Amino acid sequence: MIVVTVNDRLGTKAQIPAFPSDTVGQFKIMVAMKVGREPHEILLKRQGERPFKDHITLGDYGVSNGVQVDLEVDTGD
Repeated sequence: MIVVTVNDRLGTKAQIPAFPSDTVGQFKIMVAMKVGREPHEILLKRQGERPFKDHITLGDYGVSNGVQVDLEVDTGD
């Protein structure tokens, strides 16, 4: 199990436990429960990179214990 820090860049950080084999879509569900958003509204990415795709695992993106990812809200614009 790993612990990933999710930063909304507004001063709030959440520590979310997950497995490297979890898909980004599964991880978004866990993040949504913690931050109070719907999973389809959440975009996760590393700083300066493209948003993560839901069907790829955290391990495939190189997300490991202690890694921080940025949370953005997808407004649909």
